[in-house]
Amino acid sequence: LLWMLGGMVVWFFISPCITDGCNAVFKKIDVITKMKFPISVIPTFTSLSKLTIHLILMAVTIVIFIAFGHMPDKYFLQLPLYMLMMFIFFTFWGLFAGMLSAISKDFLNLVKSFTTAIFWMSGIIYNVNNIETQWIRTVLQFNPVTIIASGYRHVFTDKTWFFEEPTEIRNYLIILAVMVLLSAWAYEKL
Repeated sequence: LLWMLGGMVVWFFISPCITDGCNAVFKKIDVITKMKFPISVIPTFTSLSKLTIHLILMAVTIVIFIAFGHMPDKYFLQLPLYMLMMFIFFTFWGLFAGMLSAISKDFLNLVKSFTTAIFWMSGIIYNVNNIETQWIRTVLQFNPVTIIASGYRHVFTDKTWFFEEPTEIRNYLIILAVMVLLSAWAYEKL
């Protein structure tokens, strides 16, 4: 239960960020058209609003862990790092997807339909490292949801430091670089 809670708390931030980030620019189209407003800031507001809810949910999660006898320890020091990783990635996702969905409403519908698939293809309810087929495990380890869920579990249940899993950080940086490039392209072109 606690192991799964460590992943579900991540999903409760990521799921709305995926869909609301995709719809962020379209929701604020009246602000964009009526005044000079930097479009690149809009996904940040969306991510910040989800982050405040996430912080409250994290407080509840920590209370649940304390109730089960798992007191906060030195590994909790890396929790802000994983929160920052999650915030940065999904802010860039919101910029990329928001631009595309402002042009095509079909892109938003496509993202909404894939959200469930992302949930099942990430390590939210199972441990990706237990998958026996190497190439499937490798592909799933590049999923940013899996990386961040694993990070939260390192804090709560596994009690390991982020530098003990260098492949996770490497995979995250690769995926983040791709997302930054895609966001820059979408922002510039669209």
